Amino acid sequence: MWPRRGRQRPPRRLCPALDDSQLARTLTQLEAQIAAQGNNLAEANDRGALTYPIEQALRDPGHDWDRRMHRLLVLSALPEAPVLARQWRNRDHTSADAVLLQVFADIHQARATGAAIDIEGTVSLCRHAAELAPPDPAPWIALLNCQRMQRALGRAVQPVWEAVQARDRWNREAHWQMLHYVSPEECGSNALTLQFLDSVITTAPSGSPVTALGLTSSLDRYRRILAAGGIPAITAHRHWNQPQELALVDQALETWPQPGFLTHAAACADLNLLAYVLMQATRPREAWPVFEAISAVATSWPWELDGDPLQQIQKEHRRAFRARNRHTNS
Repeated sequence: MWPRRGRQRPPRRLCPALDDSQLARTLTQLEAQIAAQGNNLAEANDRGALTYPIEQALRDPGHDWDRRMHRLLVLSALPEAPVLARQWRNRDHTSADAVLLQVFADIHQARATGAAIDIEGTVSLCRHAAELAPPDPAPWIALLNCQRMQRALGRAVQPVWEAVQARDRWNREAHWQMLHYVSPEECGSNALTLQFLDSVITTAPSGSPVTALGLTSSLDRYRRILAAGGIPAITAHRHWNQPQELALVDQALETWPQPGFLTHAAACADLNLLAYVLMQATRPREAWPVFEAISAVATSWPWELDGDPLQQIQKEHRRAFRARNRHTNS
């Protein structure tokens, strides 16, 4: 369901489920069940009662890999996900989803908190999940994540990347993982990043799940300029006035907020990205239709780049609304 338009009130909370109403209900149900367990979650012997909402949420999309991947990423980010995944695996040794929940939960905790991770053990679990669910791209996407942590050589990454593409050609998460891998901060370079982007952007269908890849990379370059400090940081706003970047933002502004153009599971996250970029580019009036399309669906990234994400999006929402009113009344 596409967000409702015309809302003038800033978002009041972050929405990791985005506009996935079933996933939102699952998270609410899990929150209540986990709260009822108190401090005894690890010792709970519920015969599946705690993990059933997760099982259902991952089973319902069937082979809609885009929707499944979105739900898996959100559910694995729950603080209790590692415990729930192990309970699920102990109860059902043949469930690929239980293995995947554990893998993505462990990866999320390692990246979010710097917690230690048994990378070789995690790689083994990825391959085990791939054996249990051969059509599913998720085990291979998890493996790409592990290879990023290992700074694996390109010849090891390439067959994993091809395995994902064979299962879900335009998988959003896989492309984001590869964008990070080929970046100069990890195992690539600026030239390799541009080569990768060109190979994707020139062939991806309009409105596909990877539509925001180019704008994401542009924001990464902008943030690198800011991080460098000095005069480049002072003039960083000029990044958005460069012809290539200007065309990228203009094209997104023309198409993304239109109902029905973005239909993938993380469409609202891409709209949050576009709203953020427009505000960084000092185009608040033009950002207002994007905020309207977002409605109440606020995401952590990229707003968290500048502080508390909810406070940031509320502040920028109000700024865009004021700019829109000034233009209307002028």
